[in-house]
Amino acid sequence: MKTENNYDIAILGAGAAGLMAAISARRAGDPRIAILEKNEKAGKKLYATGSGRCNVLNRTAAPEDYRSGEGDAAGFVSGVFAQCGPSGLRDIFESLGLDTVEEDEGRLYPRSLQAASVVRALERGAFGSGGAGNPAELVSGFEAKTVTRGADGLFCVTSADGRNVFVKRLIVATGGKAGIQYGSDGRGLKIAESLGHSVVRPIPALSGLVCEEAELMQKLAGVRAHGTVRLFAQEGDAEMLLAEDTGEIQFTKDAVSGICVMNVSGYYRRKGDEKFILAIDLMPDIEEASLAEKLAARKAQLGDYFLDALLPEKLAAVLLEMPEGQTAESLAHLLKNLRFTPVASKGWKDAHTTSGGVTLEEVDEKTLESKIVSGLYFAGEALDVDGPCGGYSLTWAFACGWIAGEAASV
Repeated sequence: MKTENNYDIAILGAGAAGLMAAISARRAGDPRIAILEKNEKAGKKLYATGSGRCNVLNRTAAPEDYRSGEGDAAGFVSGVFAQCGPSGLRDIFESLGLDTVEEDEGRLYPRSLQAASVVRALERGAFGSGGAGNPAELVSGFEAKTVTRGADGLFCVTSADGRNVFVKRLIVATGGKAGIQYGSDGRGLKIAESLGHSVVRPIPALSGLVCEEAELMQKLAGVRAHGTVRLFAQEGDAEMLLAEDTGEIQFTKDAVSGICVMNVSGYYRRKGDEKFILAIDLMPDIEEASLAEKLAARKAQLGDYFLDALLPEKLAAVLLEMPEGQTAESLAHLLKNLRFTPVASKGWKDAHTTSGGVTLEEVDEKTLESKIVSGLYFAGEALDVDGPCGGYSLTWAFACGWIAGEAASV
């Protein structure tokens, strides 16, 4: 059955960016707002973030922390953060009644340490009867399939079950494809393409990397170690460094993971038959020559126990079985350059965010309005911007939502 509703603003997606867009639009004007959401309730993906605690913001987030699948995103992000950065967002959340606490590296969490507190604050701001502007209307179970624009200038959003919503201005805040189990399926990117936008191919980011060294991975499964990871693209005999990070490294039966690996995973962008190398430095605080001397001295003093307390026992045993583990010099090189060949990411279900999205050159960073279609806006993960672990993605989503909602309400 078809239903027809007219709104001033429709927002595709009731996630972080979509809910914040509704709040901003309410405060900036008095539009009639509909949030069209595929799921039965708002904020489904938010409930799962930060292991259920929701790392809502990163206080230190800066433009240079972000990247795009097609290059440098800092200029675009700078334009967004100049209007609504981490400090401003913290004030906005306080105005919604959400108090935050800070943990390591600028990570901000709700004081309750419950993601539900974040969702409830956003819902009150978007749908509550108090405050300025009309409360937004949540249209749940609405799986947007197509968007067209009529001669009257109205967008027509059609759902999979045949419902139509007519609207003057449209904000695409559907996210990318990460967390597909929460409803993220890339539909917003398809809609953007249908309206004439270019889209950088989305790939999983903030994800583990599956490696072809199956036997070695099986042996290392369950090991956690500290180190530096470097992702290289191999071009002939040359290797080009794409990204590096330091932290805890986790080995599973088929993949290398951990936050530092996740932070470089967005650079694993295959366009053909490229080969990538994931090099792990398990002793980043010491030079290779000095490490070889240290290993030789420890072996002379401690015998078979010379790696004890330097590495996890299981990891040490596996390395000593390898041909490179037989001399102090070759073992030092192995510890500084343990190499794996990534063949895939862990996929959309395990990815925390999306690398790729609507091309930045086609969007105005001051309003997030399309340069191709007037009245069309993009927010959050739908854009070709992604950041590292630690609240950067949500900071970006909330900032975009605020700007898009405000601009669309004018």
